Amino acid sequence: MMKVLIVDDEPKLREGLKSIVPWTELGYRVVDTAANGNEALEKHGKYDPDLMLIDIRMPGMDGLQLIEAIRNLDSEIHLLILSGYADFDYAKRAISHRVDGYLLKPVDEDELSKYLLQIKEAIVQEQERKALNRAASDMSREQFIQTWFNPESKPDPAALRHMAERSGLLWNHYQVLLVHHNGSDEPGEETDDRLKNQLIEAFEENGRGAVFSMHGQLGILMPTPVLTAGGRKELLQMVEEAASRAGTAITASLGRQVHCLEDVADSYRCAKERIRERFFYAPGEMLFPESERFAGGNTDEERQPYDPEQLMDQLYYAVDVGNVEVQQKLLHTAAYAMVNEDYTEERMKRAFVELLTGVHNKLMQHHTELQSRTKEYSDRIAAIFRQRTAYDLCRHSSQFLEELIWQAGNGGRDQEMKRIMDLIQRNYKENIKLETLASIFNYNSAYLGKMFKNTTGEYFNTYLDKVRIDKAKDFLKQGMKVYQVAEKVGYTNVDYFHSKFKKYVGTSPSNFRKKLDL
Repeated sequence: MMKVLIVDDEPKLREGLKSIVPWTELGYRVVDTAANGNEALEKHGKYDPDLMLIDIRMPGMDGLQLIEAIRNLDSEIHLLILSGYADFDYAKRAISHRVDGYLLKPVDEDELSKYLLQIKEAIVQEQERKALNRAASDMSREQFIQTWFNPESKPDPAALRHMAERSGLLWNHYQVLLVHHNGSDEPGEETDDRLKNQLIEAFEENGRGAVFSMHGQLGILMPTPVLTAGGRKELLQMVEEAASRAGTAITASLGRQVHCLEDVADSYRCAKERIRERFFYAPGEMLFPESERFAGGNTDEERQPYDPEQLMDQLYYAVDVGNVEVQQKLLHTAAYAMVNEDYTEERMKRAFVELLTGVHNKLMQHHTELQSRTKEYSDRIAAIFRQRTAYDLCRHSSQFLEELIWQAGNGGRDQEMKRIMDLIQRNYKENIKLETLASIFNYNSAYLGKMFKNTTGEYFNTYLDKVRIDKAKDFLKQGMKVYQVAEKVGYTNVDYFHSKFKKYVGTSPSNFRKKLDL
């Protein structure tokens, strides 16, 4: 709707004009009326109307004086003059101030409507022309930014300064903010346009920066550096609100602050590098030059190289005994080690697939009830490749292992000592150490050794040996050879197995089997 302000010292005429003309049908809205020139000036500043209907003869400031004052303030407003009689001298003077028409009182509705339609058409054309000019100007500026940030472009410093000044980008400070659509490397054109328009409204129209598109991403070149945590938080909120209005979610990356034109491309490259590695940063936060990749490395344990076999065993034991806290810690340690060793996102996800698959397969050997859940397992594994950050990857993997803990019946219902003994009974052939169990259960190894002795009456190694020898006796009864039995119960050295067997049984494995044959 075009805004109209009616100016006349006659109250009846002011009200009559409001009622006799179908303003809404013609595309107009009467925002207010004024009884004299001074009041009209005040209301012009308040409403910024598109059209003013002005009576020529008014006490004090007359219509022509008002028109002169208005033209000094607003060169684009449209004006219609109202007069009680034909005054060609006034008409000539009015024409010099670019009025759109001259109406005699009483105003003819049809004549006024004709003027209003003509003026409306002119206003629409002016708005379209402005939009085209603005788009052309923006495109020119955007093209300059794209050339500026192109690594293959090496403009002369003097030429760069001239182009920046012509584009309205000659500032004292520069900082680039890049915006990436979450969930898709190639968002739909419609979504991209909506987000760009929202960013233009939030930044360009408020003088906060220049919005541009480059290599499938949106960016904002900003004249005011954002250096504080509070400033970054406010900036992220602005961008996220713009994204929300556009119906999408984003990750924002801030380049470093620079002061000269030649370094602005470095700010862009810095922001782009963080966007490219967004998987390794905390979700929901703005990325900036000092952002720390996946947090960790606070303990010697976390700083160890990634050892998949050792970690798989530790995870398996943690899940088997139902220790959620330890499995979470182990997953985080694994992720940090991979990040520290410069794993790519794809390689890291594949490593987690191998890790979880190994744990799941080991568990199924002792928990056959898990075999009926292969579909759930497959879905969980497939979802690994959809995780957007390393933090999401750890969280998803931990939830999967927690489900395995409860499905295997180890959800913390048993006493820890019983769970440790159950674990030994199931895994006697593995290289089980007291130190490993202490780590899984968050105990000092010496303290756990005392607890174990008090509970079982045996030292840990003695208990493990006796379990193995009891299992060995069962296998010998089945007719297995001595070296096969030794390997099956966890002894890699047959002679060592022989000595242990004789110690606890009182005879050698061979003699034990011979007695069975009698």
